[in-house]
Amino acid sequence: MHLKQILTKNKKLFIKKWFQATINTYPAQSAKVLGKDSNRFDNPVGAVTHETIEDVFNLIIGDFNREILEKTLDPIIRIRAVQAFCASEAVSFVFSLKKIGEDILDDSLIREFDKLVDEIALAAFNKLMKCKEEIFLLKATESKRRIHRAFERAGLVTELTEEDLLGSKKS
Repeated sequence: MHLKQILTKNKKLFIKKWFQATINTYPAQSAKVLGKDSNRFDNPVGAVTHETIEDVFNLIIGDFNREILEKTLDPIIRIRAVQAFCASEAVSFVFSLKKIGEDILDDSLIREFDKLVDEIALAAFNKLMKCKEEIFLLKATESKRRIHRAFERAGLVTELTEEDLLGSKKS
């Protein structure tokens, strides 16, 4: 049997274990809350995490490229980018797939599966860096606004346009 066929056959088990491994990267109290309910209103982070993991797994068993993968990872990476995770912790949930694969897959398929996981990890890291850059630019722009408003109130500068404030943003 080919890797994608085995992954498809064991899809629910992979998703369940991967979701559990992902929420276990949070502190114990948070993990308990995140794992309880997949209702978007009662537990939005848990629901988004589960949905994203399922969407990424569907890409694994289908065809994907880095751009589609980054777009699919976006919701979970955005959440983890604003939380108290360093970069390695923010994308570490992807590597838990390797352990899950070792437990479920034949030894002959592990190497091929590990390559898929590495692709996912690289896409997750790229997306994380883009999110961190956006956060930095938002903070920098807000700082400029605050300083400029203070100078305006003091009568030291004239009004700036939004374009002037965002001047440091590179498109």
